[in-house]
Amino acid sequence: MIKVQVRNLIIMSLLTVLSACKISPPVTTDYDTQYDYSKLRTYAWVLQKEPAEVTTLEDRRQINAIETVLNRKGFNKTKSLVKPDFLIRTHTVTDKKVDVNTFYDIWGYYPYYSHYYGPNYFSNTVVREYEVGTLVMDIVDPVKKEVIWRGSVSSKIGIYRNRTPEERASVALNNANYMLASFPPGKAVSE
Repeated sequence: MIKVQVRNLIIMSLLTVLSACKISPPVTTDYDTQYDYSKLRTYAWVLQKEPAEVTTLEDRRQINAIETVLNRKGFNKTKSLVKPDFLIRTHTVTDKKVDVNTFYDIWGYYPYYSHYYGPNYFSNTVVREYEVGTLVMDIVDPVKKEVIWRGSVSSKIGIYRNRTPEERASVALNNANYMLASFPPGKAVSE
């Protein structure tokens, strides 16, 4: 009886620890190693939308998430493009991916499951196509008009199905946290 209770306690503890772990999305960053990031304090957005293009709810969530993370890091948003220390430009890229899994089954009972050619295998191959969206964020030097830092975060498209607007905003904030964890370069991660 005690062994069963101890086993159940261990299983529940492991499940609690595993459920607390966050799975981070794929993130990549690149930056100019010669740039002095210590002088950066203020930022402004460079919006490259067509005049007739509408800002979506998802665009606003991404912008709010990025601004929240930058504000936590001590950066301030300016209203004009005249005097910021850096500019932010984002864009989204979609790509199709293919996932192929093959499962093998051996049929029959020993000693009859095998013949002189080897075991009898059945294979089942499952091909699944899905789309991946990647948010790319560029930090641009306003004087030189050069990208000094680039970050990107990827996730499967369609992860928002059956989620509330609050949950979608939380996912956007988590993605921004992961993407901006190493910005500015050389600074310790405090998140």
